[in-house]
Order: sequence, then C-alpha cells, then structure tokens
Amino acid sequence: MDFLYIPGYIQDGCLDNKCSRIVIYKDQLAVTYKKSCDHNYLLRSLVAKYRFKKEDVISNAIRLYFRQEKKRIVISGVRKLDDEDLARRWEQYLGLIKKEIR
Repeated sequence: MDFLYIPGYIQDGCLDNKCSRIVIYKDQLAVTYKKSCDHNYLLRSLVAKYRFKKEDVISNAIRLYFRQEKKRIVISGVRKLDDEDLARRWEQYLGLIKKEIR
C-alpha cells in the first residue's frame, strides 16, 4: 500500500464515505474510520487515553484526513498549519500512520 501526502486533496465539506480522520500529538496518534466521528472526538480521545492537558492537545495536535483508494492511501491536512507540519515531519508521522492504518 502506498501512502501519499497531497495537500488540499481532501477538503472539509467534500468528505465521502472513503474519508477518515487522524489526529497526531506528541508521537501519539488517534484514528477513526467512522464519518460521524470528527477531529474533536479524536482530540478528546488522546486527552483521555494519555492524560495530556486538554488545552495543549487542542492547540498543538495536527488534524489530518485520509482516503483509502485502490492501492494507495492519500493524506491531507485540515488546516494550512497541519499541512506545513506534516510536510516538515512526513517521515516521522508516516511511521506512526503506517503502524495504525493497514
């Protein structure tokens, strides 16, 4: 399976049933495959699971969309800030994402 980062490929308001969400904070990752679970749900999940400070997670976590297609998974940032952080730390984040998404 190929993992690609394409800024702007997936946009809020244009999500379909193949789109899912990821949140990454301090090398911890939360993923949902349900369209009904939003990024806020994932942020709260990281806070509860790892006992992080809620304000720190909300302010510093990156929010991503991903879509599974035929032989690839395409990842896009939600905000410009997310795209910039993802581009800067792509290899590090890709390792976390590959462990979770198969």
